[in-house]
Amino acid sequence: MSQIDESKYDSGAYENKWFTTSDGIRLNYRLYGNGESKKPAIIALPGLTRCVRDIDPMACEMGKDFKVYALNLRGRDLSGYDPDYKNYNTRVYIRDIYEFWQHTGEGPVVLLGSSLGALLAMLMVEDHPDMLAGTVLNDLGATIEFAGMSRIFGYAGRLADEEKLSAVVATVKEHVGNQFEDLPEEKWERMALSMYGLKNGKWHHRYDDNLGLALAENKETPRDLWAAHKRAAQLELPILSIRGELSDVTSAETIRTMKEMAPKMQAVDIPGRGHCPIMDESSCLQALTGFMGQFENPA
Repeated sequence: MSQIDESKYDSGAYENKWFTTSDGIRLNYRLYGNGESKKPAIIALPGLTRCVRDIDPMACEMGKDFKVYALNLRGRDLSGYDPDYKNYNTRVYIRDIYEFWQHTGEGPVVLLGSSLGALLAMLMVEDHPDMLAGTVLNDLGATIEFAGMSRIFGYAGRLADEEKLSAVVATVKEHVGNQFEDLPEEKWERMALSMYGLKNGKWHHRYDDNLGLALAENKETPRDLWAAHKRAAQLELPILSIRGELSDVTSAETIRTMKEMAPKMQAVDIPGRGHCPIMDESSCLQALTGFMGQFENPA
């Protein structure tokens, strides 16, 4: 096995920190950024099988002007694995996020979620609107397309260990390759390293193996994301949608309908990208910076 530095693409532009939930799970998070900014802080949440390494480039850039917290959900990367895998569910994730926000001591924040993280951000509007200055939804809307969910659930929790990083890159391309056009090879490698780490001499995905069981046995009653979005519209909560034009999870029609319900909602489509945009490209960063510009500094 060739020797690869797992932190090859890591910015290092953060403090690595920890927070313990009310049920004793130790969550890892990164703190980026400008402590001098008077704008709302950003709390960034990764996707279902992803971790904060995935959003490091975006958080590094946004941290130049804003304070950014990037939180690993329980069972992901350096965060503690739950001994009861049934706790890998939206109800527990929402409780963790709210407790984390209280831990930070921040006022209302912008909750930036990718995929599952965006779903949690939408539900937070109903459950804990007091913590929200706004939401950023990275490639998720009030209707989740079956094709995309089938693709994701087809590999989540089922990927085998690999001997070589090149095999990991090939696996990543197999499952998400149709979601990214003309992605440079180094970005494929960076994505692979954000999703896999060395464990017992092999490349292993960076989440609890039992997450697959939690998904297979999930008995949660799906919540109505349209009702959650309607509530956001009623509150006139600032919302930014970032959608990949190639997305098989979020349709353009869903975002159009959401904008009709919430006319102040902002939306940008990222060409050549699907689920999810990596958010380190100029079109994403410009949209995020413009969105944050609407918030006034506190007196």
